[in-house]
Amino acid sequence: MTRLRHTLLLALALGLLGPLGTGALAQAESRSATLELGFGGALVADAWNPLRLLLRDVGPVELELAIDRGTLREGERWLRYRVELPGGSGLSVFEDEVFVPVWRSLSWTVRSGGLTVASGSVPRVQADRRPIDLVVGEPGPALRSLLVGGRIIDLASDRLPLRSAAYDGVATLVVASEAARPQALVAAAVAGASVVLTPAARAEAELAALVGGPFGARVVGSGRILGDRAWLEAEHGAQGLVDHAALVSALASAQRIEPPRTTPVVPVLLGASAYALIVLVVLRFGGLPGLLAALVLGLTASVAAWFPLRPAQSSLDQAVDLVVGAEGVGQRWRVHERFTLPARTAVFEIAGWPLSDIEARLGRDRVSVELGRWRSVQVLERPRTVGMPLLQEADGTWRNTGQRTLTLVATRGGEVVSQVPAGASVPPQTRDHDPLPPVALALLDLAPEGALVASDGLAWYVALPQALLAEVTP
Repeated sequence: MTRLRHTLLLALALGLLGPLGTGALAQAESRSATLELGFGGALVADAWNPLRLLLRDVGPVELELAIDRGTLREGERWLRYRVELPGGSGLSVFEDEVFVPVWRSLSWTVRSGGLTVASGSVPRVQADRRPIDLVVGEPGPALRSLLVGGRIIDLASDRLPLRSAAYDGVATLVVASEAARPQALVAAAVAGASVVLTPAARAEAELAALVGGPFGARVVGSGRILGDRAWLEAEHGAQGLVDHAALVSALASAQRIEPPRTTPVVPVLLGASAYALIVLVVLRFGGLPGLLAALVLGLTASVAAWFPLRPAQSSLDQAVDLVVGAEGVGQRWRVHERFTLPARTAVFEIAGWPLSDIEARLGRDRVSVELGRWRSVQVLERPRTVGMPLLQEADGTWRNTGQRTLTLVATRGGEVVSQVPAGASVPPQTRDHDPLPPVALALLDLAPEGALVASDGLAWYVALPQALLAEVTP
């Protein structure tokens, strides 16, 4: 257990660092540049995919990934991912994760000094939402026959990414090599994948500790790590433990910025009508000088009324976190929202993806969109590995291992605890409570049986129980 804790902590630290993941088979290659997108040339649409660019003896370059997700009826909807890289002599490597929607056109270009170094594209017919299965080593025909998703990719152990975001579109990772890095396997499980370790992998003590025994199984993050025997006897064709997309959508829909209250229409119309009547009267009896005076007074009154009536801020911002996981580690999904009153360019200094159907300019740590007046946009930040404050003990009880008091802990069925201090165990829950907020109700509807939904006032948590493994433990 101690060794597993150390591995989880190391995976957590890696999730908080810069891009360390790797990609797969080259998609575009020249003498100076090689671009690798996805795993083995396979992309998962509507998911985060690993990207890897190798530069050989080339100066500063600009990488552009152009994605059109529009339709014939609505026209083009371009999203452009751009990043400038220094390059240099020898081999330079740039790694990142990018969200790839279902596209109508997907192409990339690597330029240096105004010249195109490498370019390529992916046909629209390859926009496949089905998750992929990764195989490291040779697990044998029995395990391969259970991978029925139809998208099986063989990968070398040193090409496994170390960041959980890269595994967003991975359903299963079968490891038959003791050379695989434990941090990569934990990252895959945190992202929701089922990580299957064969005897060849469990020959390495550090990998064997991940499953807690020769034929064990364990929920880690929002996925699971299990031995091949448990996998053979499990409902291996089942979907993941949770539906991340549905949980994030529920969070984004239930917790939106409330626009500032506008001035009531009726008083404005009555004031305008009264002013028009005064102008007509002044024009009838005062002539041109009276009309000019009325216009000056009206303009002055408008300016004087604007300052108390205008909103205090020209834009409103909020960020809401959702953490899904188990064993003290989870996957964090952060939704940023900005509501702007005047038309302007909304810039988010994050690596993210706009949830609405809007054109955007993306970068390594930047999202930029054009917003009209009185409009809002939600941007989903790239998922990352973080700590999960709710930890399930061996006897099935839960404990708040975080540093903040949990202001709400609820389970499916309506049982609630209102206050759980840091370091305290979660007491028995009660049905006598105030109505739950809409976010809690939306998450509870999607959480699996036995999971806890909690909040500390800053983030929402969905803690998964080890009981989810009941159907896969031999």
